[in-house]
Amino acid sequence: DTMARRLRARLAYITEFAGNVSHEFKTPVSALRGTVELLRDDDAMPPAQRARFLDNALVDLDRLSNLVGGLLRLAGAEEGGKREDVDLDALISEGLRRFPGVRSSGEAGAVHGVREQLDAVLLNLVGNALRHGGPTGSVERFRGEGRAGFVVVDDGPGIDPAHLAQLFDRFFTTDRARGGTGLGLALVKTIAEGHGGGVEVGSRPGETRFRVWVAA
Repeated sequence: DTMARRLRARLAYITEFAGNVSHEFKTPVSALRGTVELLRDDDAMPPAQRARFLDNALVDLDRLSNLVGGLLRLAGAEEGGKREDVDLDALISEGLRRFPGVRSSGEAGAVHGVREQLDAVLLNLVGNALRHGGPTGSVERFRGEGRAGFVVVDDGPGIDPAHLAQLFDRFFTTDRARGGTGLGLALVKTIAEGHGGGVEVGSRPGETRFRVWVAA
């Protein structure tokens, strides 16, 4: 019975995932097909218009490339990886070199996990904070009660309350205009849960806090 329930749950997951992927790929693929057919059939198209269509095609190709890359990272997170002792404090300090001006404080200590995945969590959350929040941000490390992790804080306008419940859903994004795929926060959640932890968000005008933790 347990195996049957797991198989049914896995089948439901695969069916939903396949439907999501199909939906997300349908729009850029259709747009590319229309562009190629138009360029093929209209030999008299003015050069400026042809260039505009080609630029739009490149945008669609970039979106497809980002989707494929995001799906591969998500699949890798679901499969797990080679675990080792990871010094979260050192990982965070090294990772924040890519984000000058982001402050950090506290201590998280060492955990047993996949270094590359934990680094991806930091990169996603801090990158999002700087892209959607204010000009500054901070990372607060913590450890206690069998948990270790960090909180990424920004001082931006906050997240629309109507979006909070969907933030970690695959393919949900409010940033499609800038190439968002809706896979970054889904990846964060998958990695955190795969490490025996989780992620949560609290937001109000002037402050958004993403808190992520793993088993310590």
